Amino acid sequence: MVDLNTAMQAARAENRRKKKGGDDRKARPGGKLGVENFDPKDHVEKEVADTISMWLVVAFGTIMSLVMRYVMMPGMTGPKSVLWFLPMTLVVIIPSLHRVLVPEPYKSRYTIGNWFRSAMLFIFTWLALSFILVNPPIGDIGAPNIAGKMTVVIVDGEDILIDGDNLSSSRSHSFTLNRSYVYDVNGTYELGDVGNGGSGEAWMVFYVNDNTDPSVATVSLLTSEVEAPGETPQELAGGEVGDYSNCTAILDGLHEKQQNAIQKHYYDECVAINLGVLQAGVYHLTVTLTEDGDPWVNTRIIEYDLTVV
Repeated sequence: MVDLNTAMQAARAENRRKKKGGDDRKARPGGKLGVENFDPKDHVEKEVADTISMWLVVAFGTIMSLVMRYVMMPGMTGPKSVLWFLPMTLVVIIPSLHRVLVPEPYKSRYTIGNWFRSAMLFIFTWLALSFILVNPPIGDIGAPNIAGKMTVVIVDGEDILIDGDNLSSSRSHSFTLNRSYVYDVNGTYELGDVGNGGSGEAWMVFYVNDNTDPSVATVSLLTSEVEAPGETPQELAGGEVGDYSNCTAILDGLHEKQQNAIQKHYYDECVAINLGVLQAGVYHLTVTLTEDGDPWVNTRIIEYDLTVV
């Protein structure tokens, strides 16, 4: 026989054993799912390795941007493929760079995923810094350009006559000037005096834009008659854009739709160049816009074919 005290002690011991066994099972969360135990030392080592890699690649991209901008570009006269080909090729040395400069135990932590992330970080660092270094106010490699459309009008005394067939040319670089039938400033289609031997002069009108002051850019206009290939091209303009900004009277004679098509921004500079009294024929017009950029001279050439009928 078992007395009451012995039975109660045995029951308490059994309960403690069951509770202890349940606590052991709860102390291993995720054990059946294969979850690894968290190792703080291993985590810190991996984070330090990633941080070292990030700053190493950022420094490498910064050095390449400075070398290309201040060593390579000053010795060139314009954009060359080496400016992008060389930095892109140097992506392949990023793993070797880590193996040489990163100490143990960190350099043994890098994998293919690290090389891919490092390559992308290097490319974007180089691109971002290069964009900053070659644009105002640090540099300027963007040539001036014609802002919108250009047009050719005939000025006969105080009258401004606009070609009725092609009021404002597109960027197709071709233009037809009909001297016989023109629109006046009110849009009336009528026979023009210029077509009957008047003294009206043709003017080429366009706006120039730039990432700096467009008025200090140089504009040059050469014209030659296509049907006379041996003839020396005639220079009709050669000076700063600001010297040819006598457009107020001509612009006032254009329709609002034309003005909006020619001028695209408030800071664009207007240019009006006198083409003289043009006879029937086909003329090749070459507009050259130049500015002293940094680190080289920026030049843009736009060619038009002007057909006078």
